Amino acid sequence: MKTKKHIIQIASEDLLDITLFIEERNVNKFSLNYRSLIKDKWYQIYRVDNYHGFLHEQRFWRTKIPIPLKENEEIKYLINKYKNRILQNYYKYKTYFINSRCDKNERNFTKTKTRIN
Repeated sequence: MKTKKHIIQIASEDLLDITLFIEERNVNKFSLNYRSLIKDKWYQIYRVDNYHGFLHEQRFWRTKIPIPLKENEEIKYLINKYKNRILQNYYKYKTYFINSRCDKNERNFTKTKTRIN
């Protein structure tokens, strides 16, 4: 099995890690992991993968427990669907994470919203 990794820089402090496990030219497993640099520390914010034999997401602002997703599309379609969802919603996810982890005095460090294309 071959592994391919790719990192997309969403913004100056936000990255999307893509990992694909390929066997006989087909993607069998994948993970999309959105992480962000907050106050000089990297945090996982959101993840979707099929590592445990089923498609699931993890919303780290709520819990680390995988949330099963009931979708039956091809893996390539799911990868693109969730990649686009992360790219469109990363700032919202980051805000949820910060609000769940920080007190009100620490929230002001995310006021700027930047994006690199």
